[in-house]
Amino acid sequence: MILRAALIIEAVALSLFLLTGSTPTDARPEAPSDADWSLPALAAPADPALGLTPYEVPLPAWMTELPVPADNPLTHAGVDLGRRLFYDPLLSGNNTQSCGSCHLQSLAFTDGRAHSIGSEGQTVPRNAMSLVNLAWSPPYFWDGRAATLEILATMPIEEKLEMNQPVPGLLRELQAHADYPSRFEAAFPGEGITKDTLSKALAQFLRTLVSFRSRADELKTAAATPLEMQGMQLMSSALPKGSPHAVVDICNACHDHAAGGRFSNRGMGTFTTGELKTNGLTPTIDLGLGSLTAKETDSMRFKVPTIRNLTVTGPYMHDGRFATLTEVVTHYNEQIQALPGLEHPLKLADAPARLNLTPEEVEAVAATMALFTDESFLTNPAFSNPFAP
Repeated sequence: MILRAALIIEAVALSLFLLTGSTPTDARPEAPSDADWSLPALAAPADPALGLTPYEVPLPAWMTELPVPADNPLTHAGVDLGRRLFYDPLLSGNNTQSCGSCHLQSLAFTDGRAHSIGSEGQTVPRNAMSLVNLAWSPPYFWDGRAATLEILATMPIEEKLEMNQPVPGLLRELQAHADYPSRFEAAFPGEGITKDTLSKALAQFLRTLVSFRSRADELKTAAATPLEMQGMQLMSSALPKGSPHAVVDICNACHDHAAGGRFSNRGMGTFTTGELKTNGLTPTIDLGLGSLTAKETDSMRFKVPTIRNLTVTGPYMHDGRFATLTEVVTHYNEQIQALPGLEHPLKLADAPARLNLTPEEVEAVAATMALFTDESFLTNPAFSNPFAP
């Protein structure tokens, strides 16, 4: 009975992820049949004693190489420095809040709030995004205003509602610090403590935050609960109850299963896309990309979060309007709004798509997201606060 259950789980899991595999335009090759699909090793903490020795990020065989700019390679000294800066409250204007204050490792680097709270108690208009597999998924922020992680790095520091620290003042504090000058010199010899080296160090650490060790990544050994099994079956089934799309069509349109992957038939990539998308939410004063471009078709376009570690990153959406994953799936099941920028498959002709799932089926699809939670990512010492006791 146990063996039979395991085979059923394997078959359903494979059908879910292989069903969403290659398309006629997919340029990725098919994976060799004897490829090693074992999970990657845990990332080890960077060792500053190794200086400019390249820092290696363990990746699974099905992913492409980690995208790293030529002018900011990962080194042990650089990653270690970036990790220290990420967790140091010195980076805020009143020295009370670090980057890690709003990006908690145990919550996949979110903060559990609908709206984050700045260093001086201000309410930030948006939800803190998860920091996972960022190297493969520019642009950054909900409205896509940062093209690179180096550009992203200092923007929350300078933002008045967030850390409220002008960079020139921060650089003076770092230059006068007892420890940081030697660490910057080890990471960036002869370059000094500048906005550029500050940005590069933080970006190096952010690129190491990779997550590919969930139950879903295992495929052949994943153990699913009955509710998760039901959700997998719904997602990998044919069109449900008169819906014009299978559930997976709706999900994969934005949460691209193979993004960043090497192979067309191994759909366990980053589950996001580089394009900002309109997801049919009821509009608010925050129009996302539309607030920057003033284009009607960009109204309510936002960066697509990954579904990896989704069970710990609520509340959901750019403004945290949904408290649970059940509410999120319910939105896509029956609440999508007909917005100017709404695209296929969320839009059919002139009307939003509907999945026509029952409430019980909505719960099952929501439950399936737990398969993508990577417990090791939430606890790995390589990503933790180096100043914690």
